[in-house]
Amino acid sequence: MARLRARHLPHRVSITPLAGEGPEGDVWGEKRPNRPAYVEQKTRLVVDQRAGSETFGQEVEAAAMIILLLEDDTLPRSLVELGAGTPRERESEVIRSDRYEYPGTPSHIELFTT
Repeated sequence: MARLRARHLPHRVSITPLAGEGPEGDVWGEKRPNRPAYVEQKTRLVVDQRAGSETFGQEVEAAAMIILLLEDDTLPRSLVELGAGTPRERESEVIRSDRYEYPGTPSHIELFTT
């Protein structure tokens, strides 16, 4: 079976997952640093999956697409740090998250971020 492995993903990102909402706002999980990823920083139109967002369900502009291993499944509104240690370092919010898990293909997580 074809499998996507960490060695196929040349970039590294840090993920701070959204754990939920509390009485004082968003609750964040523990930061997962140095996760293998493939990052393309080019603009695309995607449908916003962030619950509670003013643009939920509408097409919005995503600034980056990130491919992750299945173990790094990340929900919309989570935070992803891109380009750590470079002049392009930035933290962005996940707009859309899709899981692709099919027999015989390289299964992966696909994120689109602000």
